[in-house]
Amino acid sequence: MDWSEVRALRPIHLNLGGGDHCHPRARYERVVSVDLKPPASGWAVAHDLRQPIPLPDGSVARIHSEDFFEHIAVPEMGSLLAECHRLLAPGGMMRIGVPDYRNPKDRRYLAAGRDPTDPKHVTLTHVALMKDVIAASPFGRGRFYHYWDGDTFVREPIDYTLGWIQRTPDHDPRCRRVGAGQVVTGALRDFLFLLSRAFRVPAHELAARRGHPLHVTSLVVDLHRE
Repeated sequence: MDWSEVRALRPIHLNLGGGDHCHPRARYERVVSVDLKPPASGWAVAHDLRQPIPLPDGSVARIHSEDFFEHIAVPEMGSLLAECHRLLAPGGMMRIGVPDYRNPKDRRYLAAGRDPTDPKHVTLTHVALMKDVIAASPFGRGRFYHYWDGDTFVREPIDYTLGWIQRTPDHDPRCRRVGAGQVVTGALRDFLFLLSRAFRVPAHELAARRGHPLHVTSLVVDLHRE
């Protein structure tokens, strides 16, 4: 797909850094993936998102981006948000999903300033950082649905028909145990963990362990072009 074909679409829905999450894949119908190395098939266009997107002002109805913003530096985030604001038509919406490094299991990486489990994560995203980046952008503010606020996980209902987020407690299989084998093995791991801590484990730490409901959480925020 090329940009002339994208410009001809009505409406235009983009998925920034979307890989193969594009039309005709289920839940990404009529969505165009914009990626440095797009898949060979489907609605996808090659583009370096550090550069302006060659579409007219106000020509895009909806923009989606999951697990991409953590791969760029904060100044690049600001530039890309400004570009997205330019592209969106009045009333248009952008949905962002990024890993939340305030999750209890990931806070050690935030303290260290790097995530050795995924060196490609340039920015360790969390709610305070994202609020600052959005406040400095033309959007000014956003509506946050999922995020860690201290030891509390804020979880407002998300309308996933407006943009699917895979990496949430609602959808990620790592947040549940299915089948007797997983239940028994998980219970044993939990017991040994609790025993090693003399059974003095805060509830939020236990909830973030593998197989528990908050093991994998993303910060999810919607931005609107007024």
